[in-house]
Amino acid sequence: MEKVNLEYISIIGHEMRTPLTSIRGYLSMILEGDMGDISPEARKALNHCYDSSVRLIKLVNDVLVLSKIENGKMEYYPSKIEITEFLKSVYNDIFIEAEEKKIDVKIEIDKNLKQKNIFYDENRLKQVFINLISNALKFTDLGGEVIIKASLKGNNVIFEIIDNGVGIAKEELEKIFEKFSQASCDLQRLNNCGLGIGLALVKNILKDFKSQINVKSEVGKGSNFYFELNLA
Repeated sequence: MEKVNLEYISIIGHEMRTPLTSIRGYLSMILEGDMGDISPEARKALNHCYDSSVRLIKLVNDVLVLSKIENGKMEYYPSKIEITEFLKSVYNDIFIEAEEKKIDVKIEIDKNLKQKNIFYDENRLKQVFINLISNALKFTDLGGEVIIKASLKGNNVIFEIIDNGVGIAKEELEKIFEKFSQASCDLQRLNNCGLGIGLALVKNILKDFKSQINVKSEVGKGSNFYFELNLA
């Protein structure tokens, strides 16, 4: 049944992606002033619309990739990735989302990893990081902190996404990586409760990378999602 549900959502996603991309493009043009001046009130409303379109496109892309992986149709294109530059690129992609929530995002890289490389599909690896960081931002309160950490361990690098958010109950840790499942959402965070696709996608991409996502968490103190990859 879950496979059927994902296939239906995937079909809908294909139909949604083109119009959503068009909507995002036109909103961007309006916000950049290509269609004339707009009032501050209109700009604020349009910014919300633009952000929503970006989130929807991300969700659609996640569903399509997860569907391909589960159907054995996902193709990977590995390339050499310089760790420091890659993490800076990830930071640039999530900076605005973090700034809106007034959450401090830090990058901590082991000095021994300077100019070190890994060899994986960069787009899919970025999808892993964006989903993990977005998840951390979603469940971290205003003024909180998220750390993107890379440490050397033999011939491997350990990546960690650490937050001081609400944390996850022990009994829920095992199910959060299953699709259409996620940790319980309280009423104050109801708007943050999505389809439960992001962490399932992370799990499946890393599995194809011969790795595994792990998590340590404590309610009220935060979470640490971590995984290992081979150095090139």
